[in-house]
Amino acid sequence: MAKDVEKNLIKELKKGKEEAYVSLLKNYGNRLIKTCYLMLKDEKDAEDIVQETFIKVFSHINSFKGASSLYTWIYRIAINLCKDRLKTKREYLPYEEWIETEDSVEEIVLLSIDIDNLRKALWSLSPIYNEVLILFYFEELSIKEIGEILDEKEGTVKSKLSRGRMALKKALEEGGIYDE
Repeated sequence: MAKDVEKNLIKELKKGKEEAYVSLLKNYGNRLIKTCYLMLKDEKDAEDIVQETFIKVFSHINSFKGASSLYTWIYRIAINLCKDRLKTKREYLPYEEWIETEDSVEEIVLLSIDIDNLRKALWSLSPIYNEVLILFYFEELSIKEIGEILDEKEGTVKSKLSRGRMALKKALEEGGIYDE
């Protein structure tokens, strides 16, 4: 979303304009559901988290200072809510699909394993690697955006992404299970 469009949307949201709420839901709703589903592996939980995210956004929009993009702020809320839900559930479940990318690990995945092994491998990883891989590859967020969402330095995100790739590769080579 262009900066001018986003600034206008924020102004309209702060005024309580219904059209702004509809626009926000339209622009981010499906992407948030996908991200939450990737993290939670439960459609109902993902929908609940997205609904809770938008409730928080709508009720706290006046406290949004603009230090990050609206998109980043919303995703940070959703990711934090997913983490809270995972803490209470204590389970990490597989993702149904894999998106094709140009990275060598992903090329190996697409060419050499079946989807069941990918599920096992991705979800056998530590949640810290899992969430960074999801945000980078599935949501196609930049290192900077992921750092803002997770409230971490870019170097930390790069390190987690690199370690996550290596862990995923190792898990795939070992048949879908990675034990740290």
